[in-house]
Amino acid sequence: MTTALSAYSAQFATAAGVDAAATCSMLAEQRQAIYRRLQDGVSGVEVVAALTELIDGVIIGRYRNELRRAGGALQAAGTQSCCLVALGGYGRREQAPYSDVDLMLLYRPEARHALQDLIKVVLHPLWDLGLQVGHSVRTVADCLDLASTDLSIRTSMMEARFLAGSAHLYQEFHKRYLRKIVTRGVDRFIDLKLEERRREYDKFGETIYLLEPNVKKSKGGLRDLHVLQWAGMARFQTATIQELSDRGILLRKDYLALKEAREFLWRVRCLMHFHGGAAQEILSFEEQVWLAERFGFKDRPHLLAVEQFMQQYYRHTMGLHERSMRFVERCRSVPLWRRVSRLFPAPKVEEYFVVRGASLTVSDDMRERVLETPALLLTLFDVARRRRLTIVPPLLEDIHRHVETVTEDAFRTPEVSRIFLHILAGPGAARTLDAMHRAHLLEKIIPVFKTVRGLMQFNQYHKYTVDEHSLLAVAKAEALAQDDGLLGQVCREIHRKDVLHLAVLLHDLGKGQERDHSEVGKEIAGDTAARLGLDEQDARALEFLVHAHLLMAHTAFRRDPYDENVLLTFARAVGTPAVLKQFLILTAADIAAVGPGVLTKWKESLLTELYLRTLPEVSGVRETGDGPERLTQVTDEVARLLATQPEHSADASWVDTQLKQFPIRYLYGTEPARIAAHLAAILKLKPNEVLVEDWFNGEVRACEYTVITSNDLIPGIFSKIAGVLAAKGLQVLDAQIITREDGIVVDTFQVGDPDYAGEPSSERRLTLAEAIRQVLTGADTVDDLVRRSTRLTSASPRSIARQPTEVKIDNDTSDRFTIIDIFADDRQGLLYVITRAIFALGLSVHAARISTRLDQVVDVFYLTESAGGKVTEHGRLEAIRSAISHEIDRFLDTRMEESRGAVSG
Repeated sequence: MTTALSAYSAQFATAAGVDAAATCSMLAEQRQAIYRRLQDGVSGVEVVAALTELIDGVIIGRYRNELRRAGGALQAAGTQSCCLVALGGYGRREQAPYSDVDLMLLYRPEARHALQDLIKVVLHPLWDLGLQVGHSVRTVADCLDLASTDLSIRTSMMEARFLAGSAHLYQEFHKRYLRKIVTRGVDRFIDLKLEERRREYDKFGETIYLLEPNVKKSKGGLRDLHVLQWAGMARFQTATIQELSDRGILLRKDYLALKEAREFLWRVRCLMHFHGGAAQEILSFEEQVWLAERFGFKDRPHLLAVEQFMQQYYRHTMGLHERSMRFVERCRSVPLWRRVSRLFPAPKVEEYFVVRGASLTVSDDMRERVLETPALLLTLFDVARRRRLTIVPPLLEDIHRHVETVTEDAFRTPEVSRIFLHILAGPGAARTLDAMHRAHLLEKIIPVFKTVRGLMQFNQYHKYTVDEHSLLAVAKAEALAQDDGLLGQVCREIHRKDVLHLAVLLHDLGKGQERDHSEVGKEIAGDTAARLGLDEQDARALEFLVHAHLLMAHTAFRRDPYDENVLLTFARAVGTPAVLKQFLILTAADIAAVGPGVLTKWKESLLTELYLRTLPEVSGVRETGDGPERLTQVTDEVARLLATQPEHSADASWVDTQLKQFPIRYLYGTEPARIAAHLAAILKLKPNEVLVEDWFNGEVRACEYTVITSNDLIPGIFSKIAGVLAAKGLQVLDAQIITREDGIVVDTFQVGDPDYAGEPSSERRLTLAEAIRQVLTGADTVDDLVRRSTRLTSASPRSIARQPTEVKIDNDTSDRFTIIDIFADDRQGLLYVITRAIFALGLSVHAARISTRLDQVVDVFYLTESAGGKVTEHGRLEAIRSAISHEIDRFLDTRMEESRGAVSG
């Protein structure tokens, strides 16, 4: 497919002599020709080679042509005392369509006078052509000095490639650089590159199974292969994986696997660049769908084409990462003490296993027996867990190869089950399960793990594949034992950690099937319990936890735990205190394993609230103050707090009268200090006045705004407050709407303020309070506030299509309220749209639970007719559902069109 470099050089030298526009046009034409060939199926190797030759032709042609035109001293300097050198990926001949072009102008000190002219005639026109050129100007001495202090510069110059000018000068640089830099301090260089790579993992993805990975810099990306090549160059002065294989340094099977992975990633990266018209490295959901089609994948009944494509992506990146890191480890020199220690017998553990430093392996004479005995294989991993050792990679590879030939039935023994449950129970379970999964051993005990390996969840809620999410959830469950709060206390009280961790491991393994994953998961749990020999009680608990693993989150985030029907239904489902404790930790771990920062303090507080409300119901033990005497206790405490404020003359009798007008949830769920502040505001409330009480809750990192006014002040109070909050850029987390019998409104909003990492400034809170007052008193309107606001600008378009809006009506859970669940794409201002529609339908909102799952909201509203009472007539319910859905879709479609228009503009 490639054109000869000399032809490219001559072609672009001729074009350069005409004008920049002609060169630019020819460059674009050649790029498009390469793109067409790529779409026709040529290899990634051919594409990056052709792109490299194309850029070489432009640059070399420009260099030679301009020197010929200049003649005289500049031509002499450019050919005898200077040379142009390619660095980095361009130097490796791995040029992607829109990657930077990294150049170095190398010169002898006596040619310093010619540098500015050379840069002007050679480099400046390259920028005019739209090439992203990075350049440096150095002497050989500069190169040696900079490389000794700057890791990035050292690495880029290891891949230097001569382009044009003085070949003699380049050879001088190359020899000195190899002798003085590349071969010096190899172990230190490798350590620094690995540390640099770890920092990139932190930034671009610490797991291979990230759902939207960076194909270059995420774990398992092309950068891992670069690290292998840099280590091979430093240790063996061998620049490519083919040379490493030809010299016998890199195993042939590893070379072939790395070559296949590299080819796949090169094609993916080049297609992404061409498709986006830019150096796009993030494999977004949108790009995944497009690439799956380009690679020829088709949807299957239970597996989308994009999911098949991503499974192949993860297979390649996992293999690339493991093989690269294994080779890099081999590039380290062996310390003297370790060479000496190998002369002596290593200590054995449990007859079969050998400990070398922090590593665990198997003695050569026992290797075959361990590999062929399932119980010994499990014992190997258990020993590594108990002693906090790492099983050496070559042994893991041997295990992987061997277990592929062993049936699952060989692992169906009481001894294997006993050891596996022991692994699940002890500290270090997650790390051990991960190692077993990488060795393909875990799927021999839990066969369904094979089907979910690398199975992506094509949504924007989860950040990881099913298998990675499940393993990470076990790690999160273990980590909760170190928590200082209630979650840590509950976790430490759980006796059967093996059942808990098994439930966490299994909870999502039913995904990828035609039926609901919770129903499939229940069957998996039952089969696993029987396979592992769990007794009836533990088997029943395991099945419940897996089958109902979403129930606690749904109840805590979408329902009122102070509604007796809600509480008793949930308590009956859970059954026992032991299961409730396991349920709390499983739910928290599941949410935490979705992605960084998903388990917020606010969500923790809702889960623990439900836990504390349910515990007395399932245990039968009620603490003092949990019954009717709660009102007396709150009354006394609030009266005491008010008495400390001289401006308030409120006795216990007045407080008691006031509190009886609030719902039970308010009394149980509101701190006495906040109740006192609310009552103090009610005490001084004047007709047609709006008072706003604010308080920052540092524990859940949210700000609370309570609006106190009269219900007859203005129609649609709740909706208008929601509109003000949206216009000011605040995220509503929860809302409690109270309209007392005397007509006093006490509406409380828990909000997150993205402009502040901690407590918002007093000025910010005062400004918001004033905006609420202005709107509720009619001095301003939400629509005018939105028009003046910069916080409701069009969001950037999502990387996947908008999800369908769902409006579900629940008239069974509550005796007093009609509950509406709304599932929709999240956009700033959506809550205002929903509440405005509810108000227009003549409904009253009594409570709301607001939950955001990345790009999706799940908003729940407890409603009655404006005159009171549930909505019962079927036609009216359907009209409500249809009207709310229509308003949401109209709003979201408009916002999406605005976003597209902003991007295209």
